[in-house]
Amino acid sequence: MNTISKLGLGGHSFIEQLGNDPKASFEEQCAIVSACLDRGISLIDTTYYQERVALGNVLRQLNRRGEARIVAWNFFKQPGKERDLVEPTRYEPHHIDTMLAELQTDYIDILVVHTHEDADKLRYELGLAKQWMAEGKVKQAALGMVKPEHLQLLPEGHPVSCILAPYNAFNQAAMETFEQARSMNMEVIALSPFIRGYKLDEIGENTAEVSEILLRWVASQELVGHVIVSMRKKDWVLANLEAERHGALSEEDQRRLNSWIDRLA
Repeated sequence: MNTISKLGLGGHSFIEQLGNDPKASFEEQCAIVSACLDRGISLIDTTYYQERVALGNVLRQLNRRGEARIVAWNFFKQPGKERDLVEPTRYEPHHIDTMLAELQTDYIDILVVHTHEDADKLRYELGLAKQWMAEGKVKQAALGMVKPEHLQLLPEGHPVSCILAPYNAFNQAAMETFEQARSMNMEVIALSPFIRGYKLDEIGENTAEVSEILLRWVASQELVGHVIVSMRKKDWVLANLEAERHGALSEEDQRRLNSWIDRLA
């Protein structure tokens, strides 16, 4: 029987950018997703359109769409920039069908609106999300890259029930946002537990031990409902689950972490 895990699979696992390791083959991607679903990791984040396309192909091959809880953001393919990681685009009515086609599904579990400072623009996008929820194309609406002031922009009757923001031992500023969101009965998802792979290299110690400590620090935080982790090898799924099972940091682990923060923050 699957146990409940706070871990979610990051869509950066499926693309060549934003990682120190080579892009996983399609076979390895299928093995990674299978390992996650088999072990209670059902949340799968897709930020860029390339990640949606990859995940759609994997879930179709595995025939396991119903077991996954898909997160999708408003980053879309742009002419002449098909291989690039582009900036977010304001949602428009046609975008939902584009995303569903990329994912090869008829609904998105969590639709993320990338936050910004324009209250009118945000109201428009949240209105679309609410409409798509009524149509059954979206199950839940979320706000991404959130700071406390963004929660104040939410209009009355908004559909947002989840927030996402970077949160790790080197960047703890999101704690205030998470506290505020939880007080509003919102689900909290932490991003970037390792910052990026280069940070592990900068620390300059055993990479497996460093990544375990950084992941345990985030996963053991009570405010965090899920933490998104990119994993480009099936074996890393098992390693990260084992790290999560180890729970909160020991005093020695915390001393090591503090020394890295003092040196590199």
